[in-house]
Amino acid sequence: MILFYYLQNEIAMEEVQPSHSRQSKTEYMDLKEVTAFESKRKEEVTLGTPQVERSSLGTDYAPLHPSTRSWEIPRNSVTIEKVIGKGAFGQVAKGTAIDLRGRTGNTQVAVKMLKASAPESDRSDLLSELEVMKTLKPHPHVIRLLGCVTETEPLLVLIEYVPYGDLLGYLRKSRGLNDTYFKDPDIKPQTSLTSEQLMKFAWQIADGMSYLSSRSIIHRDLAARNVLVGERETCKVTDFGMARNVQQENIYERKTRGRLPVKWTAYEALMFNTYTTKSDVWSYGVVLYEIFTVGGSPYPRMDGKKIAGLLQQGYRMLKPQHVDDKLYQIMMNCWQNEPKARPPFTDLTKQLKDMENQHKKLINMHIYDNQQYAKVEDLNV
Repeated sequence: MILFYYLQNEIAMEEVQPSHSRQSKTEYMDLKEVTAFESKRKEEVTLGTPQVERSSLGTDYAPLHPSTRSWEIPRNSVTIEKVIGKGAFGQVAKGTAIDLRGRTGNTQVAVKMLKASAPESDRSDLLSELEVMKTLKPHPHVIRLLGCVTETEPLLVLIEYVPYGDLLGYLRKSRGLNDTYFKDPDIKPQTSLTSEQLMKFAWQIADGMSYLSSRSIIHRDLAARNVLVGERETCKVTDFGMARNVQQENIYERKTRGRLPVKWTAYEALMFNTYTTKSDVWSYGVVLYEIFTVGGSPYPRMDGKKIAGLLQQGYRMLKPQHVDDKLYQIMMNCWQNEPKARPPFTDLTKQLKDMENQHKKLINMHIYDNQQYAKVEDLNV
């Protein structure tokens, strides 16, 4: 039903049948497709950025405390009710679990699991996501891990269940648009979303990312599809399948080939395969575009393969007509070429929360052009 956009990324990276996913094949590009730009710009790594020791693959994840073993629960404690989302190799189900850590009785959960046909790389990604989530303390704007089953197959990861689904679907459904990604969530938006609600979504996501940044977690796939909407329309950052925990220099160098969410990926990640929390800030700027356009697709009608070159030439998305210059400047600040010039998530959270009471001036829904952000060819990517 819902969200579970948990699968959204996994579907988005699918190369077999891209027409079945929200993200088109060009949204998640093979890394080799952008390496042509790298060869032209290699010297800029040394000329334009300080020398920082890259994390080795062996230090992607910090050692876990033995207490994390307490996340393990017996398989017979989990009851699967129904599958609510499917991808090429994974699925998410709604279910219940008995006597979870810190809880008594039955708890409603979302269960992430793999299909029998899933390759080993997908299992590794799910285990990596689990290990990242084990290191996190409860936070109101980050999805919460509730338990896992790893000692026997199949692998199960239990997270909190949210009734509103993923943010991208929630935004689009508020405009009456059909969202074909997953089955209907338990709770749909009753009316068009207000500018106040949009501003709240914006600062809550920044707050969740501020916490992840404080824990040296680089998300690497922040997008509206990877935010869940919980009770009282509370946004929660989720899907840590691409996340990395970098405890030392706070920089991660991608060493493996794979598919990238190009329209959300920071300039330095596309050009040099390096990520910091400021790379997530770039992605957050794109999320603001998604929120303020009420589910519009970034870089509309633009081939993802051309984006790296356009960014290299200084191109940035234009300001939506109904969005105030102050908000657009925040987005532009997130898209600075130099990562150090981008604002930290702590500043973004405070700035946007302080601006919340000016929501009508900042987002003028009276001149919002619904048709401009409802083109079929854009919403299918």
